[in-house]
Amino acid sequence: MRGGNLDWKRFEADSFYSQMLTYWYDEWNSISEEVKNGMIGIDIVNVRVVLLDIINEYELNQFESENNRKVYIKLIDTLISKKYISFFREELLILKEKLEKKEKTAVYVISKELSSLISKQSFAHILFDELYSILEKKSFQKKDRLKVKEFTKEIIVELVTSGMDVEDVKNISSEVFESYSIHEGKIYIRYKGIPEDLQTEVEKKAYIDSLSIQHRLDFFRKQILSEENEYIFIYPIWGMVTIPKSNDTSIFGCQLYRPDVEKMLGEDVHFDETFDTSYIEEQSKEFDPNDRYKYQSRCNAKVLVTGTSFNSATKIAESKFLNLLNSLNFYYGHKYHEFFWDGQYRGKKVDEENGSFGTLFGSRDDKQIRRNISRSNPIFLSDKKYENIKKISKVIQELEKRELFYEANTILSVFDIMSKAQWQNQENKLLNYWIAVESLANISKKDSESKFTFIKETISNMFFLWEQYRPLRNLFRLTDIYSRSFYEKDNTINIPGDFLKSVGIFTSRSEDAVVHLKNFYDRMEELKEYTTKEKFLDEIEDTITFYKNNKEALKQLREKRSEVKLTVDYIYKCRNQIVHNGYVDKNLVPYLVNFAEAYANTLMNRILEVYSNGQYNLQIYFIKEMYEGNLLEKKLSSNIPFKIDLGD
Repeated sequence: MRGGNLDWKRFEADSFYSQMLTYWYDEWNSISEEVKNGMIGIDIVNVRVVLLDIINEYELNQFESENNRKVYIKLIDTLISKKYISFFREELLILKEKLEKKEKTAVYVISKELSSLISKQSFAHILFDELYSILEKKSFQKKDRLKVKEFTKEIIVELVTSGMDVEDVKNISSEVFESYSIHEGKIYIRYKGIPEDLQTEVEKKAYIDSLSIQHRLDFFRKQILSEENEYIFIYPIWGMVTIPKSNDTSIFGCQLYRPDVEKMLGEDVHFDETFDTSYIEEQSKEFDPNDRYKYQSRCNAKVLVTGTSFNSATKIAESKFLNLLNSLNFYYGHKYHEFFWDGQYRGKKVDEENGSFGTLFGSRDDKQIRRNISRSNPIFLSDKKYENIKKISKVIQELEKRELFYEANTILSVFDIMSKAQWQNQENKLLNYWIAVESLANISKKDSESKFTFIKETISNMFFLWEQYRPLRNLFRLTDIYSRSFYEKDNTINIPGDFLKSVGIFTSRSEDAVVHLKNFYDRMEELKEYTTKEKFLDEIEDTITFYKNNKEALKQLREKRSEVKLTVDYIYKCRNQIVHNGYVDKNLVPYLVNFAEAYANTLMNRILEVYSNGQYNLQIYFIKEMYEGNLLEKKLSSNIPFKIDLGD
């Protein structure tokens, strides 16, 4: 029972049940997925993150970066309007004033004081109480749905930035509405909120049967309170042997020990702490039983961490262990010797007799796994893919023919950087995608223009122009989703097949398909006749309004441009932190990486498109594109209805 698969029929008799409740449940899953996939961008930066950023900026750089100071002012401006932090509005206004006046020490002192105060607040509970009052009223007007959506996003961001793993956050809603199953007369309990004094499965089943929706939402409220537990993790260090230590001195938060001499998880734990892999080697005819010790760890690292869940604790422990492993390889590794980890671990929750966990066998190198999968599942080189690669080859040839060697080498270098970055860790991805953006800016900007100014202005303008098509493309994608088999039993959606065929939905499902959206644009109002699903109707009506109301369209386009500029600022700030002092909030980086990659891809594809069209002066082209953005803004500012250009 996850996401949209929840069967609400068993809750319909409950007095708290409503259409708004099911809407909230779907939004929780949808927004959690967006956060998990790094799709919400700068919205992941909340007041906790900003204050910690300001503190670290002072301690590490003494506010040397003028751009960072301006970024913090913009972010505080945004945060002040949030209702759930209105209690701290005066403090934030004072902080903003001190930032504007460049009173560095005052900014630092106020940020530390405010961060300490806010760390004691549970904004998730404040937000949930607001959300609960809307659910309780059961009003399903659009303004209420928008509030539910906004509160839900704020709660999820608050939980994630407070240290909860996003997968755990996503599962809270489904766990709250879990129940039990009965198979061959045996009861299997799935609901997690069972009181400890209930011992038998029959008692637990009766308790679940008695739960109202309000009881379940009370449990939800408890679940969003981040309660930390202690966990022990054990990792093997292959390539190293140690002798038993007489003390428990911690190195990078890790205690080293020899697993064949002492046990850290207790003798009754089923998992083998030597991580014996000899059973795999025994499949080889050449295996010598006397060599079994070679396939058992002779040095382990024990890591004790606290976390709000198993998933969050795993990430913290792994980070500590990898710091140790990296330092060992830095000092003592060499070309023919590596201290490595094969992906195995053991562990248990402290103060729990049962509940030990671990891997059953070691994982191979990610690169090797990737290559094996690629070898057994090759991607077909279609005519479309072939033509795309051929087009790039022609661009490079033409640049070299014109002796534009710097431009040609830059493009090839960016291909190299970005193709490898996708398999790197999050920090290196961020750095390399930014390097790619800067490299492309070097061949595109005016001589008098700084790289950063070009990047910020040009990319935000590209997304400003692209935003005029986004609502239509999003509605097309949503129509495709709602017309698939997953929703065939949803009686709120009934889109005729001839409509889907006519507007190109079926065609779009083919690999490498190109669909022109003009026909869909002309017929999108018909969609209102084919659904009573409010979420879908909202999207349809919002899209129609966007294309009929210049003022609304201009508002959205300007918001997109501002959002991109602020995201570029923040990515650049994170890049500088990594490069200059090594600090960056590791919980935050994964949610910015997708945007750094998108900006690099957008700029790269635009440059290749310009060159493919026979234009070789990028400076002139981007001046013209800025003009197109200015012209679109002027047209939308007038009262003359603007018609989107979708071609013939």
